Amino acid sequence: MAPEPEQRVAVIDLGSNSFRMVVFAPAEGSWKRAEELSSAVRIGEGMADSGRLSEAAMARALRTLEAFTALCDRQGLDEHAIDAVATSAIREAENGREFLERVRLSTGLEVRVLSREQEARYGYLAAVNSTALTDGCVLDLGGGSLQLVRVARRLARESGSWRMGAVRMTERFLSDEGPAHPAKRSQLKALEAHVARKLERAPWLASAGPHLVGLGGTVRNLAAAAERAAGLPDEQVQGFVLGLTALDDLIARLAALPAVERSQVPGIKPARADIVLAGALVIQGVMRAGGFERLEVTGAGLREGIFFERQLVRRHVEPVLASSGARAA
Repeated sequence: MAPEPEQRVAVIDLGSNSFRMVVFAPAEGSWKRAEELSSAVRIGEGMADSGRLSEAAMARALRTLEAFTALCDRQGLDEHAIDAVATSAIREAENGREFLERVRLSTGLEVRVLSREQEARYGYLAAVNSTALTDGCVLDLGGGSLQLVRVARRLARESGSWRMGAVRMTERFLSDEGPAHPAKRSQLKALEAHVARKLERAPWLASAGPHLVGLGGTVRNLAAAAERAAGLPDEQVQGFVLGLTALDDLIARLAALPAVERSQVPGIKPARADIVLAGALVIQGVMRAGGFERLEVTGAGLREGIFFERQLVRRHVEPVLASSGARAA
């Protein structure tokens, strides 16, 4: 049987912090990102107190998804070429299903709600297909949750998922003083202790091996800031190696500033300024618990993992991202 013709594919990720869409297109026997859209929707904002998606967050989300589907229409993508998925916030919200029905009626999108295990698997697929990871661990930090996967001989062996995303940890530990005041030392210590205690559920972390690969918006933003602090050229963060000492220094700089001023640190995006410190502390906790001195950053993420799985089904897997040589501060 002749293979199906290569066509464009869109993956839409309804994350707890950001909604993202990537359109993948065939290119000379491989694939490329033809379009990318991202919006800091903060669908999970306020869920720590209410357990529900707020009306304001859902309105932002619907506007964003209407823009995404309008682009898909212009690209000529039908429902079979669009894979929309939701993660931690929508998965756990009391009114998550109600919101997805509103999405279906407004945009026509049928959104898959990923389990924790599926979310971890897609992060793993993104990491092993965009880096040289053979033995070690994958860290995927989102707005609502953290996924870790131990990798041996490029195969996923153990995995875990924790409700320790950057938005969730910010709201729980670092929001009391408001965005105009630096976090208190007691707040930072409480967050650090929480992460250390939760990671006791992953005794395999310390024996995973020295190679840690990180993905997610917070990981990429921290890598960009570390690049700037080291005086490196402003490049893509793919392949950048973030050392634990450099991360410690960056955390100290961020913690000394109110949330509203953290975007003054070169490389930190204004849209992430209020949540990046909590995310950095979660990453620091993983590196300490696993004895990792370095974290290699990949620009791939959940969307690429979903795309890779589609290609695996077609028995046609080519890396979307060329793994560049590792760069470090």
